[in-house]
Amino acid sequence: MKYFLTLFHFLILVSFATIAADEPENRSIGSNSSYPVEDSISPDFYSDWNVNELEEFAVSSNPLYLREKQNIGMARGDVITASLYYNPILNMQQQFMGARVNSGTGLPETSVIYNQPFDVSGVIPQREKVAKQEFMATIAGFNDFDRLFRLRLRQNYWTYLYVTEQIHYQKEFLENYQDLLDLTKLRAEKGDISFLEYDRLTLERIQIDREYRNARILREQVVKNLRVLIGIADANVPLKVKGRLKFISTKEFGIDLQDFNVENRPDLVALKIRQQRERMNIELKRREAIPALTFGIEYLNKGTEHVTGVYASTPLALFDRKQGEILKYEESHKKFAFEVEAKRNEIITEISASIKELQARESQLLEYKQFNLLDKNKEVQEKSRLAYIRGASNLVTFLEAEKNYLNVLRSYYEITYLYYNALEAFRASVGKMDASDL
Repeated sequence: MKYFLTLFHFLILVSFATIAADEPENRSIGSNSSYPVEDSISPDFYSDWNVNELEEFAVSSNPLYLREKQNIGMARGDVITASLYYNPILNMQQQFMGARVNSGTGLPETSVIYNQPFDVSGVIPQREKVAKQEFMATIAGFNDFDRLFRLRLRQNYWTYLYVTEQIHYQKEFLENYQDLLDLTKLRAEKGDISFLEYDRLTLERIQIDREYRNARILREQVVKNLRVLIGIADANVPLKVKGRLKFISTKEFGIDLQDFNVENRPDLVALKIRQQRERMNIELKRREAIPALTFGIEYLNKGTEHVTGVYASTPLALFDRKQGEILKYEESHKKFAFEVEAKRNEIITEISASIKELQARESQLLEYKQFNLLDKNKEVQEKSRLAYIRGASNLVTFLEAEKNYLNVLRSYYEITYLYYNALEAFRASVGKMDASDL
Protein backbone atom coordinates (compact mmCIF):
# COMPACT_ATOMS: atom_id res chain seq x y z
CA MET A 1 0.00 0.00 0.00
CA LYS A 2 2.89 2.38 0.79
CA TYR A 3 4.42 1.62 -2.64
CA PHE A 4 1.08 2.33 -4.29
CA LEU A 5 0.66 5.72 -2.59
CA THR A 6 4.23 6.72 -3.39
CA LEU A 7 3.74 5.89 -7.07
CA PHE A 8 0.45 7.79 -7.15
CA HIS A 9 2.00 10.85 -5.51
CA PHE A 10 4.76 10.74 -8.09
CA LEU A 11 2.21 10.73 -10.94
CA ILE A 12 0.33 13.66 -9.42
CA LEU A 13 3.54 15.70 -9.00
CA VAL A 14 4.50 15.02 -12.61
CA SER A 15 1.05 16.16 -13.72
CA PHE A 16 1.26 19.40 -11.73
CA ALA A 17 4.75 20.09 -13.05
CA THR A 18 3.54 19.62 -16.63
CA ILE A 19 0.57 21.92 -16.09
CA ALA A 20 2.73 24.58 -14.42
CA ALA A 21 5.21 24.45 -17.29
CA ASP A 22 2.44 24.98 -19.83
CA GLU A 23 0.87 27.91 -17.96
CA PRO A 24 2.03 31.42 -18.92
CA GLU A 25 4.04 33.27 -16.28
CA ASN A 26 1.75 36.27 -16.10
CA ARG A 27 -1.87 35.72 -17.11
CA SER A 28 -3.35 39.11 -16.31
CA ILE A 29 -4.99 41.15 -19.03
CA GLY A 30 -2.62 43.68 -20.51
CA SER A 31 0.42 41.67 -19.47
CA ASN A 32 3.10 40.39 -21.80
CA SER A 33 1.65 36.90 -21.76
CA SER A 34 0.60 35.45 -25.08
CA TYR A 35 -1.25 32.46 -26.45
CA PRO A 36 0.45 31.09 -29.57
CA VAL A 37 -1.43 29.35 -32.31
CA GLU A 38 1.06 26.53 -31.92
CA ASP A 39 2.92 25.89 -28.68
CA SER A 40 6.30 25.83 -30.45
CA ILE A 41 5.94 29.13 -32.37
CA SER A 42 8.89 31.46 -31.90
CA PRO A 43 8.42 35.23 -31.39
CA ASP A 44 7.95 37.29 -34.52
CA PHE A 45 7.20 40.85 -35.54
CA TYR A 46 3.53 39.96 -36.07
CA SER A 47 3.01 38.64 -32.56
CA ASP A 48 2.04 39.59 -29.01
CA TRP A 49 -0.62 42.08 -30.11
CA ASN A 50 -3.42 43.39 -27.96
CA VAL A 51 -6.70 44.54 -29.46
CA ASN A 52 -5.64 48.18 -29.90
CA GLU A 53 -2.44 47.17 -31.70
CA LEU A 54 -4.42 44.82 -33.93
CA GLU A 55 -6.79 47.65 -34.87
CA GLU A 56 -3.96 50.09 -35.53
CA PHE A 57 -2.24 47.70 -37.90
CA ALA A 58 -5.47 46.53 -39.58
CA VAL A 59 -6.68 50.01 -40.53
CA SER A 60 -3.32 50.76 -42.15
CA SER A 61 -2.78 47.49 -44.04
CA ASN A 62 -6.08 45.75 -44.79
CA PRO A 63 -6.78 46.10 -48.55
CA LEU A 64 -10.55 45.99 -48.05
CA TYR A 65 -10.36 48.81 -45.50
CA LEU A 66 -8.08 50.90 -47.71
CA ARG A 67 -10.38 50.27 -50.68
CA GLU A 68 -13.34 51.75 -48.83
CA LYS A 69 -11.20 54.70 -47.82
CA GLN A 70 -10.60 55.54 -51.48
CA ASN A 71 -14.26 56.47 -51.85
CA ILE A 72 -13.50 59.68 -49.96
CA GLY A 73 -10.90 60.69 -52.56
CA MET A 74 -13.33 59.90 -55.35
CA ALA A 75 -16.00 62.07 -53.74
CA ARG A 76 -13.45 64.87 -53.37
CA GLY A 77 -12.91 64.65 -57.13
CA ASP A 78 -16.66 65.08 -57.67
CA VAL A 79 -16.57 68.27 -55.59
CA ILE A 80 -13.77 69.67 -57.76
CA THR A 81 -15.65 68.75 -60.93
CA ALA A 82 -18.88 70.36 -59.72
CA SER A 83 -17.12 73.64 -58.87
CA LEU A 84 -15.56 74.14 -62.33
CA TYR A 85 -16.95 76.90 -64.53
CA TYR A 86 -18.16 76.51 -68.14
CA ASN A 87 -15.45 76.23 -70.78
CA PRO A 88 -15.32 78.86 -73.55
CA ILE A 89 -15.91 77.81 -77.16
CA LEU A 90 -13.64 78.88 -80.02
CA ASN A 91 -14.81 78.33 -83.62
CA MET A 92 -12.59 79.02 -86.67
CA GLN A 93 -14.02 78.70 -90.18
CA GLN A 94 -12.48 79.04 -93.68
CA GLN A 95 -14.63 78.92 -96.83
CA PHE A 96 -12.67 78.51 -100.06
CA MET A 97 -14.15 75.80 -102.31
CA GLY A 98 -15.41 77.36 -105.59
CA ALA A 99 -14.22 80.80 -104.59
CA ARG A 100 -12.65 83.24 -107.16
CA VAL A 101 -10.93 86.49 -106.48
CA ASN A 102 -13.06 88.39 -109.01
CA SER A 103 -16.33 86.50 -108.48
CA GLY A 104 -18.02 88.94 -106.06
CA THR A 105 -19.97 86.94 -103.48
CA GLY A 106 -17.82 83.89 -104.10
CA LEU A 107 -14.76 85.43 -102.48
CA PRO A 108 -12.89 83.32 -99.86
CA GLU A 109 -14.28 83.87 -96.37
CA THR A 110 -12.52 83.58 -92.96
CA SER A 111 -14.36 83.82 -89.63
CA VAL A 112 -13.38 83.45 -85.98
CA ILE A 113 -16.09 83.02 -83.31
CA TYR A 114 -15.58 83.04 -79.53
CA ASN A 115 -18.45 81.95 -77.22
CA GLN A 116 -18.59 82.07 -73.41
CA PRO A 117 -21.58 80.62 -71.51
CA PHE A 118 -22.49 82.44 -68.29
CA ASP A 119 -24.24 80.97 -65.25
CA VAL A 120 -27.01 83.49 -64.66
CA SER A 121 -29.09 81.34 -62.26
CA GLY A 122 -26.37 80.11 -59.86
CA VAL A 123 -26.30 76.50 -61.11
CA ILE A 124 -22.58 75.93 -60.48
CA PRO A 125 -22.53 77.13 -56.82
CA GLN A 126 -25.59 74.99 -56.12
CA ARG A 127 -24.04 72.00 -57.87
CA GLU A 128 -20.94 72.45 -55.72
CA LYS A 129 -23.09 72.46 -52.56
CA VAL A 130 -24.72 69.20 -53.64
CA ALA A 131 -21.30 67.62 -54.30
CA LYS A 132 -20.04 68.73 -50.88
CA GLN A 133 -23.05 67.12 -49.25
CA GLU A 134 -22.29 63.87 -51.04
CA PHE A 135 -18.66 64.20 -49.93
CA MET A 136 -19.75 64.54 -46.31
CA ALA A 137 -22.12 61.57 -46.73
CA THR A 138 -19.24 59.51 -48.12
CA ILE A 139 -17.15 60.32 -45.04
CA ALA A 140 -20.06 59.30 -42.79
CA GLY A 141 -20.50 56.10 -44.80
CA PHE A 142 -16.83 55.27 -44.36
CA ASN A 143 -17.11 55.92 -40.62
CA ASP A 144 -19.97 53.42 -40.55
CA PHE A 145 -17.81 50.88 -42.39
CA ASP A 146 -15.01 51.58 -39.91
CA ARG A 147 -17.44 50.95 -37.03
CA LEU A 148 -18.50 47.56 -38.38
CA PHE A 149 -14.93 46.65 -39.33
CA ARG A 150 -13.63 47.29 -35.82
CA LEU A 151 -16.60 45.42 -34.33
CA ARG A 152 -15.81 42.33 -36.39
CA LEU A 153 -12.12 42.54 -35.54
CA ARG A 154 -12.79 42.81 -31.81
CA GLN A 155 -15.33 40.00 -31.88
CA ASN A 156 -12.71 37.72 -33.40
CA TYR A 157 -10.17 38.92 -30.83
CA TRP A 158 -12.43 37.98 -27.92
CA THR A 159 -13.30 34.70 -29.62
CA TYR A 160 -9.58 33.93 -29.85
CA LEU A 161 -9.12 34.56 -26.12
CA TYR A 162 -12.21 32.52 -25.28
CA VAL A 163 -11.11 29.52 -27.31
CA THR A 164 -7.61 29.82 -25.85
CA GLU A 165 -9.06 29.60 -22.36
CA GLN A 166 -10.97 26.51 -23.44
CA ILE A 167 -7.76 24.94 -24.70
CA HIS A 168 -5.96 25.67 -21.43
CA TYR A 169 -8.50 24.22 -19.03
CA GLN A 170 -9.36 21.31 -21.33
CA LYS A 171 -5.67 20.47 -21.59
CA GLU A 172 -5.39 20.52 -17.80
CA PHE A 173 -8.51 18.38 -17.47
CA LEU A 174 -7.22 15.97 -20.12
CA GLU A 175 -3.90 15.54 -18.32
CA ASN A 176 -5.70 14.99 -15.01
CA TYR A 177 -7.81 12.35 -16.69
CA GLN A 178 -4.73 10.65 -18.07
CA ASP A 179 -3.23 10.50 -14.55
CA LEU A 180 -6.50 9.09 -13.24
CA LEU A 181 -6.55 6.58 -16.10
CA ASP A 182 -3.04 5.38 -15.27
CA LEU A 183 -3.94 5.03 -11.61
CA THR A 184 -7.17 3.17 -12.43
CA LYS A 185 -5.27 0.76 -14.67
CA LEU A 186 -2.79 0.12 -11.87
CA ARG A 187 -5.60 -0.59 -9.42
CA ALA A 188 -7.38 -2.83 -11.92
CA GLU A 189 -4.20 -4.83 -12.48
CA LYS A 190 -3.81 -5.24 -8.72
CA GLY A 191 -7.42 -6.38 -8.46
CA ASP A 192 -8.65 -3.47 -6.34
CA ILE A 193 -11.28 -2.44 -8.90
CA SER A 194 -12.84 -3.88 -12.03
CA PHE A 195 -11.38 -3.27 -15.48
CA LEU A 196 -14.84 -2.00 -16.40
CA GLU A 197 -14.01 1.27 -14.58
CA TYR A 198 -10.83 1.57 -16.61
CA ASP A 199 -12.73 1.05 -19.89
CA ARG A 200 -15.33 3.65 -18.90
CA LEU A 201 -12.67 6.23 -18.12
CA THR A 202 -10.94 5.47 -21.43
CA LEU A 203 -14.13 6.25 -23.33
CA GLU A 204 -14.63 9.48 -21.38
CA ARG A 205 -11.06 10.53 -22.07
CA ILE A 206 -11.65 10.03 -25.80
CA GLN A 207 -14.60 12.44 -25.60
CA ILE A 208 -12.54 15.02 -23.70
CA ASP A 209 -9.70 14.67 -26.18
CA ARG A 210 -12.14 15.29 -29.04
CA GLU A 211 -13.40 18.52 -27.42
CA TYR A 212 -9.81 19.64 -26.87
CA ARG A 213 -8.86 19.05 -30.50
CA ASN A 214 -12.03 20.76 -31.73
CA ALA A 215 -11.11 23.81 -29.67
CA ARG A 216 -7.68 23.94 -31.32
CA ILE A 217 -9.28 23.65 -34.75
CA LEU A 218 -11.70 26.46 -33.88
CA ARG A 219 -8.79 28.66 -32.81
CA GLU A 220 -7.13 28.08 -36.19
CA GLN A 221 -10.32 29.26 -37.89
CA VAL A 222 -10.39 32.39 -35.72
CA VAL A 223 -6.74 33.03 -36.57
CA LYS A 224 -7.66 32.77 -40.25
CA ASN A 225 -10.34 35.43 -39.78
CA LEU A 226 -7.90 37.66 -37.91
CA ARG A 227 -5.36 37.31 -40.72
CA VAL A 228 -7.94 38.46 -43.25
CA LEU A 229 -9.01 41.40 -41.08
CA ILE A 230 -5.47 42.46 -40.24
CA GLY A 231 -4.23 42.09 -43.80
CA ILE A 232 -1.45 39.51 -43.33
CA ALA A 233 -1.37 37.55 -46.58
CA ASP A 234 1.49 35.19 -45.70
CA ALA A 235 0.04 32.15 -43.94
CA ASN A 236 3.51 31.15 -42.73
CA VAL A 237 3.85 34.27 -40.58
CA PRO A 238 2.95 33.34 -36.99
CA LEU A 239 0.14 35.27 -35.39
CA LYS A 240 -0.56 35.39 -31.69
CA VAL A 241 -2.22 37.95 -29.48
CA LYS A 242 -1.81 38.79 -25.83
CA GLY A 243 -4.43 39.13 -23.17
CA ARG A 244 -6.63 36.98 -21.01
CA LEU A 245 -10.38 36.65 -20.83
CA LYS A 246 -10.61 38.39 -17.48
CA PHE A 247 -13.67 40.32 -16.36
CA ILE A 248 -13.30 44.10 -16.17
CA SER A 249 -16.43 46.08 -15.37
CA THR A 250 -17.77 48.94 -17.45
CA LYS A 251 -16.95 51.29 -14.58
CA GLU A 252 -13.30 50.24 -14.74
CA PHE A 253 -13.38 50.75 -18.50
CA GLY A 254 -14.79 54.23 -17.96
CA ILE A 255 -17.92 53.52 -20.02
CA ASP A 256 -21.16 55.28 -19.14
CA LEU A 257 -24.12 53.35 -20.51
CA GLN A 258 -26.23 56.52 -20.61
CA ASP A 259 -23.66 58.72 -22.32
CA PHE A 260 -24.60 58.49 -25.97
CA ASN A 261 -26.40 60.39 -28.68
CA VAL A 262 -28.42 58.47 -31.24
CA GLU A 263 -27.93 61.23 -33.78
CA ASN A 264 -24.17 60.62 -33.83
CA ARG A 265 -24.39 57.11 -35.30
CA PRO A 266 -22.48 57.27 -38.63
CA ASP A 267 -25.12 55.45 -40.69
CA LEU A 268 -27.83 57.80 -39.41
CA VAL A 269 -25.57 60.79 -40.07
CA ALA A 270 -25.03 59.58 -43.65
CA LEU A 271 -28.79 59.27 -44.22
CA LYS A 272 -29.49 62.74 -42.84
CA ILE A 273 -26.78 64.27 -45.03
CA ARG A 274 -28.17 62.52 -48.12
CA GLN A 275 -31.63 63.78 -47.22
CA GLN A 276 -30.24 67.33 -47.21
CA ARG A 277 -28.50 66.59 -50.51
CA GLU A 278 -31.82 65.64 -52.12
CA ARG A 279 -33.35 68.89 -50.86
CA MET A 280 -30.47 70.79 -52.46
CA ASN A 281 -30.95 68.77 -55.65
CA ILE A 282 -34.50 70.09 -55.89
CA GLU A 283 -33.17 73.65 -55.85
CA LEU A 284 -30.44 72.67 -58.32
CA LYS A 285 -32.92 71.34 -60.87
CA ARG A 286 -35.05 74.44 -60.53
CA ARG A 287 -32.02 76.58 -61.31
CA GLU A 288 -31.04 74.34 -64.20
CA ALA A 289 -34.47 75.08 -65.71
CA ILE A 290 -33.10 78.57 -66.46
CA PRO A 291 -30.63 78.02 -69.33
CA ALA A 292 -27.16 79.51 -69.41
CA LEU A 293 -26.70 82.77 -71.32
CA THR A 294 -24.05 82.62 -74.04
CA PHE A 295 -22.20 85.73 -75.18
CA GLY A 296 -20.20 85.63 -78.41
CA ILE A 297 -17.76 87.69 -80.46
CA GLU A 298 -17.36 87.09 -84.18
CA TYR A 299 -14.72 88.36 -86.60
CA LEU A 300 -15.40 87.97 -90.37
CA ASN A 301 -12.97 88.60 -93.24
CA LYS A 302 -14.32 88.36 -96.82
CA GLY A 303 -12.28 89.99 -99.51
CA THR A 304 -11.95 93.63 -98.57
CA GLU A 305 -14.65 93.34 -95.90
CA HIS A 306 -13.64 93.11 -92.23
CA VAL A 307 -16.59 92.70 -89.84
CA THR A 308 -16.61 92.31 -86.04
CA GLY A 309 -19.83 91.56 -84.17
CA VAL A 310 -21.16 90.77 -80.69
CA TYR A 311 -24.19 88.58 -79.97
CA ALA A 312 -25.95 86.67 -77.18
CA SER A 313 -28.05 83.49 -77.22
CA THR A 314 -30.02 81.37 -74.79
CA PRO A 315 -32.39 78.39 -75.16
CA LEU A 316 -36.07 79.09 -74.55
CA ALA A 317 -37.34 76.89 -71.70
CA LEU A 318 -40.81 76.31 -73.14
CA PHE A 319 -41.12 72.54 -72.88
CA ASP A 320 -38.24 71.10 -70.85
CA ARG A 321 -38.18 72.93 -67.53
CA LYS A 322 -36.81 69.97 -65.50
CA GLN A 323 -40.32 69.12 -64.32
CA GLY A 324 -39.62 65.38 -64.15
CA GLU A 325 -36.30 65.68 -62.32
CA ILE A 326 -37.73 68.18 -59.83
CA LEU A 327 -40.54 65.76 -59.01
CA LYS A 328 -38.06 62.89 -58.78
CA TYR A 329 -35.90 64.63 -56.18
CA GLU A 330 -38.93 65.83 -54.22
CA GLU A 331 -40.06 62.24 -53.86
CA SER A 332 -36.51 61.12 -53.08
CA HIS A 333 -36.32 63.73 -50.33
CA LYS A 334 -39.53 62.34 -48.80
CA LYS A 335 -38.16 58.80 -49.10
CA PHE A 336 -35.00 59.73 -47.20
CA ALA A 337 -37.12 61.35 -44.50
CA PHE A 338 -38.84 58.00 -43.92
CA GLU A 339 -35.50 56.16 -44.03
CA VAL A 340 -34.00 58.51 -41.44
CA GLU A 341 -36.95 57.98 -39.10
CA ALA A 342 -36.85 54.21 -39.57
CA LYS A 343 -33.08 54.09 -38.97
CA ARG A 344 -33.44 56.23 -35.84
CA ASN A 345 -36.04 53.83 -34.41
CA GLU A 346 -33.84 50.88 -35.31
CA ILE A 347 -30.82 52.40 -33.56
CA ILE A 348 -32.80 53.23 -30.41
CA THR A 349 -34.03 49.63 -30.24
CA GLU A 350 -30.54 48.28 -30.90
CA ILE A 351 -28.97 50.41 -28.16
CA SER A 352 -31.68 49.47 -25.67
CA ALA A 353 -31.22 45.75 -26.36
CA SER A 354 -27.42 45.97 -26.11
CA ILE A 355 -27.62 47.84 -22.78
CA LYS A 356 -29.98 45.26 -21.29
CA GLU A 357 -27.79 42.37 -22.41
CA LEU A 358 -24.63 44.07 -21.17
CA GLN A 359 -26.15 44.85 -17.78
CA ALA A 360 -27.38 41.27 -17.40
CA ARG A 361 -23.97 39.79 -18.24
CA GLU A 362 -22.15 42.27 -16.03
CA SER A 363 -24.39 41.74 -13.00
CA GLN A 364 -23.83 38.00 -13.23
CA LEU A 365 -20.07 38.41 -13.48
CA LEU A 366 -20.07 40.86 -10.57
CA GLU A 367 -21.76 38.20 -8.46
CA TYR A 368 -19.14 35.67 -9.55
CA LYS A 369 -16.41 38.16 -8.67
CA GLN A 370 -17.93 38.84 -5.26
CA PHE A 371 -18.24 35.11 -4.61
CA ASN A 372 -14.67 34.56 -5.89
CA LEU A 373 -15.98 31.78 -8.12
CA LEU A 374 -12.80 30.64 -9.84
CA ASP A 375 -10.71 30.38 -6.68
CA LYS A 376 -13.44 28.55 -4.80
CA ASN A 377 -13.99 26.22 -7.75
CA LYS A 378 -10.27 25.44 -7.82
CA GLU A 379 -10.26 24.94 -4.06
CA VAL A 380 -13.13 22.45 -4.19
CA GLN A 381 -11.39 20.54 -6.97
CA GLU A 382 -8.13 20.34 -5.01
CA LYS A 383 -9.91 19.20 -1.86
CA SER A 384 -11.72 16.50 -3.84
CA ARG A 385 -8.43 15.38 -5.36
CA LEU A 386 -6.70 15.18 -1.96
CA ALA A 387 -9.67 13.34 -0.48
CA TYR A 388 -9.50 10.75 -3.24
CA ILE A 389 -5.74 10.37 -2.81
CA ARG A 390 -6.14 9.80 0.92
CA GLY A 391 -8.90 7.26 0.34
CA ALA A 392 -11.58 9.41 1.94
CA SER A 393 -13.57 9.63 -1.30
CA ASN A 394 -14.51 7.16 -4.00
CA LEU A 395 -13.92 7.37 -7.73
CA VAL A 396 -17.45 8.47 -8.61
CA THR A 397 -17.31 11.43 -6.22
CA PHE A 398 -13.91 12.42 -7.55
CA LEU A 399 -15.11 12.29 -11.18
CA GLU A 400 -18.17 14.38 -10.36
CA ALA A 401 -15.97 16.99 -8.71
CA GLU A 402 -13.68 17.09 -11.77
CA LYS A 403 -16.63 17.49 -14.12
CA ASN A 404 -18.14 20.23 -11.95
CA TYR A 405 -14.78 22.01 -12.03
CA LEU A 406 -14.74 21.83 -15.82
CA ASN A 407 -18.37 22.95 -16.15
CA VAL A 408 -17.85 25.94 -13.87
CA LEU A 409 -14.81 27.05 -15.88
CA ARG A 410 -16.68 26.58 -19.15
CA SER A 411 -19.68 28.55 -17.86
CA TYR A 412 -17.54 31.37 -16.45
CA TYR A 413 -15.48 31.91 -19.58
CA GLU A 414 -18.54 31.61 -21.79
CA ILE A 415 -20.35 34.33 -19.83
CA THR A 416 -17.21 36.49 -19.83
CA TYR A 417 -16.93 36.06 -23.59
CA LEU A 418 -20.60 36.97 -24.04
CA TYR A 419 -20.06 39.99 -21.78
CA TYR A 420 -17.27 41.34 -23.98
CA ASN A 421 -19.33 40.65 -27.08
CA ALA A 422 -22.20 42.61 -25.53
CA LEU A 423 -19.79 45.39 -24.58
CA GLU A 424 -18.50 45.68 -28.16
CA ALA A 425 -22.07 45.50 -29.47
CA PHE A 426 -23.02 48.43 -27.22
CA ARG A 427 -20.04 50.49 -28.35
CA ALA A 428 -20.89 49.72 -31.97
CA SER A 429 -24.56 50.58 -31.50
CA VAL A 430 -23.73 54.03 -30.11
CA GLY A 431 -21.03 54.57 -32.74
CA LYS A 432 -18.02 54.66 -30.39
CA MET A 433 -15.78 51.88 -31.64
CA ASP A 434 -12.67 54.01 -31.96
CA ALA A 435 -10.77 54.40 -28.67
CA SER A 436 -10.52 58.14 -29.31
CA ASP A 437 -14.32 58.41 -29.10
CA LEU A 438 -14.42 57.28 -25.47
